[in-house]
Amino acid sequence: MSSIRLLDAGLFGLAAVLLYKVLSRKSGLPLPPGPKGWPLIGNALEFPSSKAWTTFAKWGEQWGGIMSINVMGQTIIIVNDPQIAVNLLDKAGSELSDRPVLPMASLCGWDRVLSAARAGPRLREIRKLIGRVIGTRGSLVKFYPSQDYQATMFLKRVMDDPTKLDEATRKTAGAMVLHITYGYKIQEEGVDPLVGLADRALSEFSAITTPGAFLVDMMPALKYVPDWFPGASFKQQAKKYHKSCDDLADVPLNWIRGQIAKGEAGPSYTHDLLMDKNISEERMERIKWSSASFYGAGADTSVSVIYSYFLATTLYPEVEKKAHAEIDSVIGRDRLPGYEDRASLPYVNAICKELLRWLPIVPLAVPHRATRDIIFDDYSIPEGSLVMANCWKFLHDPDVYRDPFTFNPDRFMGPEPEQDPADFCFGFGRRVCPGTHLADASIYIAIVKAVSAFSVSKAIGPDGKEIIPVADTTEGVIVRPKPFECNVKPRHEKIPQLVADVLAHHEAAI
Repeated sequence: MSSIRLLDAGLFGLAAVLLYKVLSRKSGLPLPPGPKGWPLIGNALEFPSSKAWTTFAKWGEQWGGIMSINVMGQTIIIVNDPQIAVNLLDKAGSELSDRPVLPMASLCGWDRVLSAARAGPRLREIRKLIGRVIGTRGSLVKFYPSQDYQATMFLKRVMDDPTKLDEATRKTAGAMVLHITYGYKIQEEGVDPLVGLADRALSEFSAITTPGAFLVDMMPALKYVPDWFPGASFKQQAKKYHKSCDDLADVPLNWIRGQIAKGEAGPSYTHDLLMDKNISEERMERIKWSSASFYGAGADTSVSVIYSYFLATTLYPEVEKKAHAEIDSVIGRDRLPGYEDRASLPYVNAICKELLRWLPIVPLAVPHRATRDIIFDDYSIPEGSLVMANCWKFLHDPDVYRDPFTFNPDRFMGPEPEQDPADFCFGFGRRVCPGTHLADASIYIAIVKAVSAFSVSKAIGPDGKEIIPVADTTEGVIVRPKPFECNVKPRHEKIPQLVADVLAHHEAAI
């Protein structure tokens, strides 16, 4: 069959699917409003190729808090109103707990991680495994020493070379989550192999899950074309990315199993789960991918928030001044803060909240998939529809957050604080992130240590003028600030010795 006949057959099939969807809509109610599309391809030509969250927010100004588009026969419901997101995704949780099949992600093996797992017994068991170890704030206490150690190591890494802030941030994020997940301590010299592996795999994941990045996600039938077919280079790319995904799960798991066999494994998430007797092959697969999911999501979350802190304090020096005043008042200058100080540091806690809101880590929540026809607010949401919550819009809504593009922790202070961004940042319904408490603890300890130890200021360019960075992010499902320049130095002369003392204490306790 010629390529033209293949195209004709594909268009016929697409038309048949569209006709079936129209005829099979049971409720008779309309879809939520949205831009009118073209025959067969719908709104495919309008679908944003970058920063979809800003385009969706603009569409929401015209079409309202809940709207719909059609891309090559796929109905997509976009939610730009936070209350609608809660009412729909939380209250219809069982019907919207599924994930879509993302052809490129599946070809690369990423359908095995928690965030992309389909609804069913496997998903429930992986979430149960994670909840068993880190499901409550109390269960995290045993991990506090690891988190405190890595947050202090971050201070040392930055002081060793302040010009490599980005590298120190990525190394610390990887080190912290590797230590908690597998009990693995990274090598300080050069790029640690497991940190490098995580950076590569998660960068690839972000690329393949960017909306509109691959045509196969809009036309799933393309996954069946031969590797040699014109335009099928994505299949070769998928094979390469599949290996990275496999390695992300296999390499650290094999390492800790070796440590256990030698009797040298320390406490960790995976170690706790591997202590069960008579682990079946199926259970081992779920332990492996729950660990990889935990490891992968935690690393990117910490990188984004820590790096955002330095961007925020570069642009808003008054924030750092207030934070330093609080630290000096509560902690003084003779020690570094820890978890025991958290309740006494409201402004530092407000900074942590504002970091989640200002440049959200996941601007668009991972899509939910309707497993049956749903009626919501006199609209039809047909079975198979994708529901996307625009978290970026929720967190920059001027009706919720005053002057939303300004970094201002004071919005969370006083008797009438603005809404906690954590309500929107960690998912909805039955797909809420099970590692929320761990993320919260990791963010706090990294930020409070950085506040206590450093003074941040604008870098000076070759022309002698201050370099003013731009508050912008990378693309992808999980984003981080774009690289920027700033000056970082210890905020007083005792800091290097305090850091050395804390590290010596931790190392003596190991």
